Amino acid sequence: MSDGHFSFASLISSRDEYEESFWPSFTDIMMVITMIFLIVTVAVVLTNTRLLDNLRNSVLAEQAAQFEAQQSALEAQRAAQEAQRAAFEAQKATQQAEFQLQANATLEEQLEYLQQRSSSLEMELLRSRAEAEAARSASTDKEAELTRLQTLSREQADTLGLREKAIIELQTNLDEKSSQVIGLQTKVDESEKKLLSLQGEFTELDQKYQKLLKPARSAKGKQVVEVVYSKNGYSIRKPGETAARSVNRSVLDGELSALKTQHGTDLYVKVIIPDNSGLSYNEAWRFTSEMLKKYDYYSEP
Repeated sequence: MSDGHFSFASLISSRDEYEESFWPSFTDIMMVITMIFLIVTVAVVLTNTRLLDNLRNSVLAEQAAQFEAQQSALEAQRAAQEAQRAAFEAQKATQQAEFQLQANATLEEQLEYLQQRSSSLEMELLRSRAEAEAARSASTDKEAELTRLQTLSREQADTLGLREKAIIELQTNLDEKSSQVIGLQTKVDESEKKLLSLQGEFTELDQKYQKLLKPARSAKGKQVVEVVYSKNGYSIRKPGETAARSVNRSVLDGELSALKTQHGTDLYVKVIIPDNSGLSYNEAWRFTSEMLKKYDYYSEP
């Protein structure tokens, strides 16, 4: 009996030791699982925070680019206004010089001078209108670009409100935004180039004003050739002819070149743009400038 009792007590003791070794192992496993879950949760939260920060930075960059584009547009408008103001000052100075000349000239000389000044002022008016037309076109392009940027900004604000959807599509949106930022930078560069172009035109206008200090362009004592230009084509009346003849552009250039060779510094080119020519100010100004520069005596150095 004593042997049987001893064996039964040994079995109970072995079972208790087994249970005590099993439960601590299960607790360790659960603790490891809980730690893994916490680590994954923290990683997801950090990832979401980083993605939202990237999205906000992208929006701020776009807003900064929008502001730079607006500043460039304002600078271009101010440059155009300065060019117009300079043209006005040049005309004012020219008028003052005219008054002084008129006080000392004969009636015939005054009439001749006024006719020539009228032609010069018409040319300046054509050029000023062409510049105004170009400035309005540039302003319209800037306004359209600003409207597009404002629309894009509103869309980005709506995107911020949809955080969950933005996280799913974030990579695609970031690629698109990068392309848009590059496009905006390109447009800013183009705006700067336009500003430099306007500054160059202002310099050219100043040079033309300086030319006004030279003796006035006059047909007196010159061989006068009349050139008429409209949408319908070209006409020419050479010295000694009683009526103008319709010609194409190649014939016109050929006859003017021959006259230039024949008369040299005695050739006066009178460009006529009819009121119903159908030409824009840019077209009229470009043609007039080209004819005078290539064939008129006044373009000689």
